[in-house]
Amino acid sequence: MSARTLALLAALGMLLAACAGGVAAPSPTASPSPTPSPTPKDQSAQVFVFSNSSPNVTVIDGETRKILRTKDLPGFKSWTWNDDNNYFDGQNIWLGHRDPQTTEAEVILLNADTLEITDRIALGKEPTTLYIGKPTKEGLLFVAKHASWQLAVIDVKTHKLQRLVDVDVNAGTTGKAPQWAACDADSATADDGVTRIYVPTSFGTTTTAIDAATGKVLRTLNHPVGSRPCMLTVSPDRKVWVQECDGNAMAILDPVTLELLKRVPTGKGPVVAAFSADGRYGFTGHSGDTIVQVIDAKTFAEVKRIEVGANPDKVAAHPNGKWLFAEISKEAAVAVIDMATWSVVDRIPIGTNPTGIFARTLP
Repeated sequence: MSARTLALLAALGMLLAACAGGVAAPSPTASPSPTPSPTPKDQSAQVFVFSNSSPNVTVIDGETRKILRTKDLPGFKSWTWNDDNNYFDGQNIWLGHRDPQTTEAEVILLNADTLEITDRIALGKEPTTLYIGKPTKEGLLFVAKHASWQLAVIDVKTHKLQRLVDVDVNAGTTGKAPQWAACDADSATADDGVTRIYVPTSFGTTTTAIDAATGKVLRTLNHPVGSRPCMLTVSPDRKVWVQECDGNAMAILDPVTLELLKRVPTGKGPVVAAFSADGRYGFTGHSGDTIVQVIDAKTFAEVKRIEVGANPDKVAAHPNGKWLFAEISKEAAVAVIDMATWSVVDRIPIGTNPTGIFARTLP
């Protein structure tokens, strides 16, 4: 492990403890023209839906909206939190899995073509759930262990757990049982060239930015008391979208200064943010409401609240910019939203209540 990585991990430990003419002459040996790269409107996708009951995995064709295949995984126990911000390495979707009986938790690598588990990374016991985001450019993936008050640090090249970083269970609480003082993690390299890790602290009511190269804590933002900044996602233009789950708002932050750019009122229990492929729109899913909210990612103005069904807590956008998929977690279905009219145009029954969703762009 490099000295820089050690410095980062050490600083994390301290942080968590505290909280896009002419004609040329012909050539006799002209090469064939290269195939142009697909534009977003040319791209196709598959939507993966995860459930704790059979089938554990459902794959939906993003164009026809038909179910392609389903699978029950051998030895399956229970999914943890998995959404469209989970890491995809080009072959495998990195997913959280946990045994409710033993509380042993792991990250599993699911081959997107074969639906076979290609690797397992054990993370030890975890009483509730895991949260997975994107790795840093240095290849470190930070997985939040919800009720263990730990961050698991994984090398995505070797698939090895490097370290478990403990969180001070007495830090950032409000008199109730402490819950994930480090509730989520995502990373981005801002315009200043610095790669940062962003950490919301839930009942600690803060979001912190850490320099991934030096481990230095760069900024900490205090959210309103009681708002509970429980999750976050970095947008394509590298703004930090923090879901204030009890405050019913989306706090959008500058990636360098953590200045509050806009606090957008949401429905009840915002728990996730996802984005259109062109970065034009942000989408908010809710754990306690029946709507998916659309936000203009440039102006931060609310565009639409779309009624989809009971608890659309995770959403995924098709790369062609036409469709948005929302799991309806209490109605055993996935809603398909037309992004031209912001209306539900289809419901795909999957026969089991979904607990996670991920959109894979096909090559």
